[in-house]
Amino acid sequence: MSVIKPRIVIIGLDAAVMSLLGPWVEQGDLPNLAALMAQGVSGELESVMPPLTPAAWTSFMTGKNPGKHGIYNFMEHAPDGYGMIYTNGSNRRAETIWSMANRAGYTVGVMNTPFTYPPEKLNGFQISGLDTPSSDSAFVHPPKLKKEIEDKFGPLIIDSRYLGSMTNLEKRARAVEEFKRSDEQWSELALYLLEQHPKDIMMFTFMSIDTVEHHFWHYMDKNHFYYDQEGAALFRNVIRDVYRRLDRTVGEIVRHLDSSAHVFVVSDHGQEAISDRTLFINRILHQAGLLAYKPLNPFDGILKGATRSVHEWLSKNLTHGQKLFLSGLFPKLRDNADAIVTSYTEIDWSRTQAFCHEAWACPPSVIINLKDVKPQGIVEKADYEKTIQKAMEALYAIQDPRTGKPVIAKIHRREELYQGDYAERAPDLTLQWWGESPFNAKPSLREESDLSPLRIEKLEPLCKPEWSGHHTLDGILIASGPCFKQGEKLSGAQLIDLAPTLLNLLGIPVPEDMDGKILEEAMDLSKPSNYRKNGHPLTENGVTTAVVGEHAYSVEEAAQVETRLKNLGYLE
Repeated sequence: MSVIKPRIVIIGLDAAVMSLLGPWVEQGDLPNLAALMAQGVSGELESVMPPLTPAAWTSFMTGKNPGKHGIYNFMEHAPDGYGMIYTNGSNRRAETIWSMANRAGYTVGVMNTPFTYPPEKLNGFQISGLDTPSSDSAFVHPPKLKKEIEDKFGPLIIDSRYLGSMTNLEKRARAVEEFKRSDEQWSELALYLLEQHPKDIMMFTFMSIDTVEHHFWHYMDKNHFYYDQEGAALFRNVIRDVYRRLDRTVGEIVRHLDSSAHVFVVSDHGQEAISDRTLFINRILHQAGLLAYKPLNPFDGILKGATRSVHEWLSKNLTHGQKLFLSGLFPKLRDNADAIVTSYTEIDWSRTQAFCHEAWACPPSVIINLKDVKPQGIVEKADYEKTIQKAMEALYAIQDPRTGKPVIAKIHRREELYQGDYAERAPDLTLQWWGESPFNAKPSLREESDLSPLRIEKLEPLCKPEWSGHHTLDGILIASGPCFKQGEKLSGAQLIDLAPTLLNLLGIPVPEDMDGKILEEAMDLSKPSNYRKNGHPLTENGVTTAVVGEHAYSVEEAAQVETRLKNLGYLE
C-alpha cells in the first residue's frame, strides 16, 4: 500500500455526538476513533446558532459567525417579499480556508462538505456536498475529475430513493441498505482520492450519521415516546452500525497517512431524541394579537384540508424519482407548497407584527414585520423593542401542564448571536429547542388558530418518515498529530476555532476578522509545527475579502433540492 503525505486531513462526520460516540469507544466498538483519541485530544465542539448544517459547515470553513458569512439555513427570505429562496455555497459572503490555503501555496482537496456548491475553482479539487442539485450538476472541479470518478464508481449517490417514504418497516429496511451503499461508495472514493489525487490539505465528509439519527433514534431508545418494539428488533443497532462503518473508514484513511500528518475528526453539531412537546409558533403569535389571518372562507377551508391530505399521501407514498418528476411537471405546485402545508400565505401582512416561517422543521424563529424593511411592514422602528418584548412574553408564557414550567427555556435575540455585515439577514428571535427544555415546532393552520399552541404527542410507534432525533449544539472534535497533546480531554472548543487552528498549522497568518481562536490549549508547544515556517501572508491588513457571485438555482434545481430536504425531514 502506498504511503502519501498530506499535511492535514479532516474527516467530517455530520451530527456525530459524544453521548453516543464516547460509550461506544469505551465498549470497543470504535477502535480507530479510540486510537485517535488516545494519540491526540478530544472533546465536545460547540456549533454555531442555529446548529444547522448550512450555518455550521460554513462557519467551519470561514472561522466566522453567520453574521459575517451570511448563511443561516437552507433558505433565506426573498428580498422583494415574504417568500423564501433556496441558498447554496455561492451565497457565502466570506472566504474559505480552502481559498486561503491555495493563495498561500498549498493544494486542497475537499469531498462532500455541505454548502460548497457550486465548487470553488481550487488548485486541487472540490466535490460539492448537500446543496448539489443532482448527480447531473456540475458539482466537481475540475470537470475532468467527474468523468474519472463516474468511470470508476458510477454516478455518486446523492439522494435516497426510500428515505421520504418510510411508512413501514420494509421501506425503512430498504433505506438502511441504501445508507450502507452510499457510505461504501463515498468511503471508496475518499481512499481513491487519497491515493490518486493527494493534496496538502484534504477533507472528506460523510452525512449518514445525521440521517440515521434523525430517523432511527427511537429504535435504540426505549424511553422514546415513539419507541417501537417490533421495529427495534430490526433497527435497534442501525445508528451504531453507521458509526462502526465510518470508524472503519477513518481507520483506512489514517493507515494511508504518514506519521507527520495532522488528523481532525469533526462534526458540525450533535443530535438527541426529540421531545414529545410540539409548539405551533404562529398560533402563539396569533393568540397574542401579533399575527392576523385573512378572513376564512368555509369552502376554502374544506379545499385546503383536502389538498393537505393529498399532499401528505403523495409525500409518504411516492418514490424520490416520482416526486422529482411531479415537481418538474408542475412547478407551480412546488411554488405553492407553503399554501398547502401551512397557512403562511394566508397571513394578513397589513395587520401582522410578528411571524414565523413554519415550513421549516427548525429552527423555530420569529421575524418582526418592520416598516421600511419588509414589503408590507407595519411595525415602526420606535415600536420595535415593544413588539420584541410582547413576542417573547407570549412565547415564554407557554407552559407544560405536566411540570408547570415554560416549554421554551431560552429565546435568543439577533444581536446576542450575530455580528457582521449580514447580521440583519438573521431572524429577530431564535428559540432554543434542545437541551434542558426541548420541543419541536410544526406549522400552524388558520382553521386551528383557536386550539392550544402546545400539543403533547401520543406514545405510539412512528408510521411516517418523521424525525425522532434532532440537532443539539455540541458536536465532536478529535485532533491528532505531531503538534497535539496526547490522550487529553478538550473543553470549550468551538466550531469556529477550527479555521484559525488549521491556518496556524499551515503557517498562514489568521485574518483579524475571524471570530474563532487558535486552539493553543490542545497543542504541545514543545513540538513546533513543521509547517508554520512555510506560511505566506494573505492580505496586507489581515482581513479577508468577501466572496461575491451568487449562483441562483434554476426552477429544476430548486425542485431537486426541495425534494431532498423534504425527504431528509428539514422541510414540511
